[in-house]
Amino acid sequence: MAERFDFKELVAVPGVIGAARWKPTHPGGSVAPPELVEFGGEITRDRAERLMGHAEAGGLAIYGIGQLSYQRAPVDKTVVYPIDAYYAHGQYTSVIATINRVAVLLDNKVKVDVQDMVRKMVLVDN
Repeated sequence: MAERFDFKELVAVPGVIGAARWKPTHPGGSVAPPELVEFGGEITRDRAERLMGHAEAGGLAIYGIGQLSYQRAPVDKTVVYPIDAYYAHGQYTSVIATINRVAVLLDNKVKVDVQDMVRKMVLVDN
């Protein structure tokens, strides 16, 4: 069995303002409001729900791009597939979201190892 990472430990990582994890309300690739499962850190429920909603919408788009690239040329190993996560950089904060529906809000004043963070996030059992 693969190693697991506890969701609550994400908010203990220096630079993480808050985190959220969620699940879809409809199976498959449908676009429907997701359900917040858990959140933590220095964010309110409202902020966690907005983080979740934005990350879900962005994740569906990114996943779709990956699928289109793969379907175009499944034997081409240079296409952007498979995708584990995406990173959106803002002026003051940034977001990392993983395809297993976990997102963290980062304080840009703190240097965070994005690759290590993604490794932890994809190991959250969600």
